[in-house]
Amino acid sequence: MKDEVILITGSGKGIGREAALLAASQGAAVAVADIDEAAAAATCAEIGEAQGRAIGLTFDVTDEDSVKSGFDSVIGAFGRLTGLVNNAGGSSLHDGPVTEVPVDEFRRAIELDLVGTFLCCRHGIPLISAAGGGSVVNMASLLGLRGTAGRDAYTAAKGGVVSLTRSMAVEFAADKIRVNAIAPGAVLTERMQTFIEKDPRVQANVAKHLLGLPGPREIAEAIVYLLGPTTRHMTGAIIPIDGGRGVSA
Repeated sequence: MKDEVILITGSGKGIGREAALLAASQGAAVAVADIDEAAAAATCAEIGEAQGRAIGLTFDVTDEDSVKSGFDSVIGAFGRLTGLVNNAGGSSLHDGPVTEVPVDEFRRAIELDLVGTFLCCRHGIPLISAAGGGSVVNMASLLGLRGTAGRDAYTAAKGGVVSLTRSMAVEFAADKIRVNAIAPGAVLTERMQTFIEKDPRVQANVAKHLLGLPGPREIAEAIVYLLGPTTRHMTGAIIPIDGGRGVSA
């Protein structure tokens, strides 16, 4: 990936951090974008210690001015953009059925997971097109592919990401831009560990991952696979990485 320039949102920690480290280890220049400035800096420092190329960006995917400024910084640093990973997002313990979930929580999920993906694509895709094409990888979820009780806000947001991925795959194929998504089940991040400890619903869900929970590194490997040249004929794909959760009862 030595000729690639990749921006990864939410890459200060978790899946995004692992994807940034892996892409950089394969030669890509990486823009580490995170709302947590210190976390972005820490990931950048780790890449630098391994002789990789990276810049850190304080980046709020729900704020269009922040998004535009971040992409401008990438062009200023590296001159081009060939890949975008829309990883920032997440659910919360305030989620629930539409009859109970707070309206503010529903709006939060849509803003962070769906509008954030939209804004990054809005400003990133023209740059990828100007570079002659490349890859967009969105972070969907298994919940966006199937009905799940008690998670209506997050399910709606990630279902939107799934549909947007497919629509953009058609829209931008002529520009040689591939748009795919990863749809994980539960992933064993620090955040998920907290959910497992506090929420019986999450505990029951984890038990249905027949092969256990993947870690952030396994998801990162799939992200980098979709960014790389071996997937140049893949677009519009939604790839579940769910330990068998999608086929279990």
